[in-house]
Amino acid sequence: MALKFLSKAQNLKQLKPLLKSAEILPLVITKAKDRQKALLAIQALGSEYVIIRSSSCNEDSQECSNAGAFLSLANIKNEESSLLKALDEVADSMPNEEDEILIQPMLKSITLCGVGFSVDKENFSPYFCLQYDKSGSSSGITDGTSKEVVSFFHYRFAECKNPRMQKIIALILELESLFKCNYLDVEFAMTKDSKLYCLQVRPLVMKDKINLYEFVPLEALKRLQKRFINLQKPAPDVYGERAIFGVMPDWNPAEIIGLRPKRLALSLYKEIITDNIWAYQRDNYGYLNLRSHPLMHSFLGIPYIDVRLSFNSFIPKSLDKKITKKLVNYYLQSLTTSPHLHDKIEFDIVFSCYDLNTPKKLQKLLDFGFNENEIKRLEFSLLELTNSIIKHKKGLYLKDIKKIKRLKAYYEEIKESPLPLIDKIYWLIEECKRYGTLPFAGVARAGFVAVSMLNSLVEIGFFTPALKESFLNSLKSVSKQLSEATKNLNKTNKEEFLKEFGHLRAGTYNILSPRYDEAFLDYFNDVSNVETQKQREIQGRFCLNDKQKKELDTLLCENGLEVSAEEFLKFLRLAIEGREYAKFEFTKLLSLVLVYIGDLGQYYGISKEDIAHLDIKNILSLYSSLYSKNPRERFLDEIERHKEEYKITQALKLPSLLCDEEEIFSFFSGGAVANFITQKSITALVALEKQKDIKGKIVLIYAADPGYDYLFAKEIAGFITCYGGANSHMAIRASEIGLPAAIGVGEEAFNQYLQSKKLTLDCQSGQILCLL
Repeated sequence: MALKFLSKAQNLKQLKPLLKSAEILPLVITKAKDRQKALLAIQALGSEYVIIRSSSCNEDSQECSNAGAFLSLANIKNEESSLLKALDEVADSMPNEEDEILIQPMLKSITLCGVGFSVDKENFSPYFCLQYDKSGSSSGITDGTSKEVVSFFHYRFAECKNPRMQKIIALILELESLFKCNYLDVEFAMTKDSKLYCLQVRPLVMKDKINLYEFVPLEALKRLQKRFINLQKPAPDVYGERAIFGVMPDWNPAEIIGLRPKRLALSLYKEIITDNIWAYQRDNYGYLNLRSHPLMHSFLGIPYIDVRLSFNSFIPKSLDKKITKKLVNYYLQSLTTSPHLHDKIEFDIVFSCYDLNTPKKLQKLLDFGFNENEIKRLEFSLLELTNSIIKHKKGLYLKDIKKIKRLKAYYEEIKESPLPLIDKIYWLIEECKRYGTLPFAGVARAGFVAVSMLNSLVEIGFFTPALKESFLNSLKSVSKQLSEATKNLNKTNKEEFLKEFGHLRAGTYNILSPRYDEAFLDYFNDVSNVETQKQREIQGRFCLNDKQKKELDTLLCENGLEVSAEEFLKFLRLAIEGREYAKFEFTKLLSLVLVYIGDLGQYYGISKEDIAHLDIKNILSLYSSLYSKNPRERFLDEIERHKEEYKITQALKLPSLLCDEEEIFSFFSGGAVANFITQKSITALVALEKQKDIKGKIVLIYAADPGYDYLFAKEIAGFITCYGGANSHMAIRASEIGLPAAIGVGEEAFNQYLQSKKLTLDCQSGQILCLL
């Protein structure tokens, strides 16, 4: 006979004589009104310190957990005055006199303490989701303050090969069996003697949530595993002993299209950049020729960059093949050893260009089996390649900037032409690739070289950090022009503003993300018209005197860089500004493509929400192929199939960096990995939790502490926390009431959001976009 869910205290009481896979600490249960009588029983626990927890009838139900809503006090000295004071505080935090108070000994020598879900609490996909604090804290996970969070995800229908995690999973499985419920939230702790303790169990609240329990077939994961194994074999002209895949390296799909993009966004990104264009550009700029190799793979809908291929693509084609192979394996080893660098591979792992600190940086290769001759040959190859990029008047990036300038004419010509919608979409994409993303990729490469050069000037002490900052502030980038235009935006110049910037949208590849000119008030309803004096003062401050220019001339010459100081500074400026300009221009065509696809859907009676699931190739094929079935039927068939596949994508859990076939079924995740709550997408102004006017805003808070519960009554649009995990009290409460949130984004990202006035929080795709 199945156990029934009762209160927190009663759940533990009924489990105590039954549970075999873990222990339950001795417990005393009293009611708020009887707390004085419980003193003897508490003291009889024989523990110097106890924990006193709320056990209200308003907690831990199948309708609402009220996680963290009532008080729990840890490390209370087991003596009368301390006990009575703590008992009073806990009792006063609960609404009813009949509510219970649970008292247990404080657990000592904790090695890990955390929370485990028997399924993903947002969509009930079949994964055990464990999150624990390895610092020894008993509350860091639930109160969201832990900075040593480790997460473990395991597909429930596969064998778990980690003994410690298997022990916790065995506890959850036993609890599932006892309660006859597959949707559990379990708090656990493990001590130095490897004893496991069950601290709490409650049902997950399922109300108004998508249920994807059945949508990750074991067969699909086995096929992915087989494909991953096959991809370990090097393709033609690709070096490196193993393949690694990541969502953040190189063209960074996690940031650009999100972790779970719908089919249209994913296929567009592949079509105009990662299938072919990326490799054409690198070949043109002197790197290995990898044409025909797709950079990005879709693993059941999640976009992954082939990191080995990316590493190959940063090797100068003039480099000896033996050194090339050695170098790629060094890169792979470095990333495997330091996986936290997966979003910084070009700055912290790869040598993709020459800068003024390269000779020194290359010396670390001596510790990895490279000799001085090999290092020197690599240095000369990088120098030769870099000179071809930065050369005055003949630099490769200058040709690409000229190419981009031709894009405007093609844009206008196609837009104004009488061509049918399908033809317009086809030719916009073709011109976007030829005169947009291909030269953009080149200018972006030059922009990276420029930033590397600029950073190296600081590294060698030629520039101070302040001088570097003043140079960057002197640039006239598109983003700075947009910021200026936004600050001075009013009714008079609104039309002119939209003519210039109206094509922009928060999600560049997402048809469901409206353009500025389609949803003006969503983006600009609270824009200040006053430019701050501080910004005026910063701009235009950069200047080198004659002595500095002469020293820079000498420095460049000594390093073999074939430009003068003036030419060098001009390159830095043009390349960094050009990268933004090129992106701005090609996104005009891409944005119009999305408009026309929306129009095409409207013509066939298909909503934008549905057409977002259509592959761009389904549309492009109609330009040169006529089928017996009409386009509407073909589109609807494809959309239905892709929608079903997208459910797998939503339910699937894979690591940010996929290094081993076993990680397809089980993986650990440490550090800052944002946990998105709900499947919703919102755009709103940003507020700090201390501000008075937070209604309808995305609130930024540092920790997912239950002390911030009051925010739920303030009608906020959503919230983002710096620290905390998917199993913190705030995460659970947000999940239950359907409030969009991103928990534990990390300090670097959080500081970026602090500087923003407006954000889009897209929980379904796993993206946070800064709008203002």
